[in-house]
Amino acid sequence: MACARCGGLIVKEAVYDREGSSQLVEMTRCLQCGNIEDPVSVRNRAQVALPPSQRGKVRRDPEHPFPPIQLAKE
Repeated sequence: MACARCGGLIVKEAVYDREGSSQLVEMTRCLQCGNIEDPVSVRNRAQVALPPSQRGKVRRDPEHPFPPIQLAKE
């Protein structure tokens, strides 16, 4: 298998769950770039992503009389 990020070699690994349980989790890891894909990350990436114009923006209350910059100066 080839890595989707860099084209490197993908290996399958079984690791223990982070919470210290004895449950093994199957995952794949790229030997070249270190990209890890497990069932949780695959499921999260499959969800609808926000467009780049919406990422990282802070939402303001539209009814607030002052923008956040004016509030910080007071």
